[in-house]
Amino acid sequence: MTVSWRPEGASATRRGHLRLVRNDVSSLLAHDLKTPLAAIAMNLDFALGELGPDASASVRGALEDCRESNHQAVGIVSDMVDAIQLASGQRRAQLAPVDAQARLSGAVRRIAADAAARGVRLVWAAEPTTIQGDSDLLDRALDRLFERALRYARAGGTIEATLKLGDIAIRVAVPDGVVGVPDSEATAQSLATHFADAAMSAQGGAVRTEADASGALVFVVSLP
Repeated sequence: MTVSWRPEGASATRRGHLRLVRNDVSSLLAHDLKTPLAAIAMNLDFALGELGPDASASVRGALEDCRESNHQAVGIVSDMVDAIQLASGQRRAQLAPVDAQARLSGAVRRIAADAAARGVRLVWAAEPTTIQGDSDLLDRALDRLFERALRYARAGGTIEATLKLGDIAIRVAVPDGVVGVPDSEATAQSLATHFADAAMSAQGGAVRTEADASGALVFVVSLP
């Protein structure tokens, strides 16, 4: 019988090395994607600017949809890079007094038009709350979670946001009789929730996804 021997800690060292390699590859991939995405954005802007008054509404709409999708792709790439840097400590949160009520109010305003266009009711309530946090990272974390919530909302449903006792809860309730998204899919980690958690963890907070007693999907942001 042959017995293999591995120095104590070798497995952990190898896992750490693989994690560094994975992070480096992800950073390089995200960095290299920025150039073609920027070129696509410039060409779409050019094409839209060159459209004459006789251009069909469908052509203009298609180009505007492409521009919006490209903008979303740029945001995804930025989130990839920042999530890696935050998790590795390459980027640190810039802590200062932050009005959490105002940050939530801003996030609600930014998602309001999209919610209305999809027939989703948006309501919110917040206690006055000041934290030591990073306003930019908090804003981006809330934006990603609201975008995720809107993905799972249904026309006629409601997204309810509350700030109470140091937590922000974003609850997605579907209308009676309408089938929602299965819990296994809705609560699965996505880049949006991964970034939001990295952004909050860097400030001393956290993000979790759960289903409440009624079956509604809830994103909970624990503030620092």
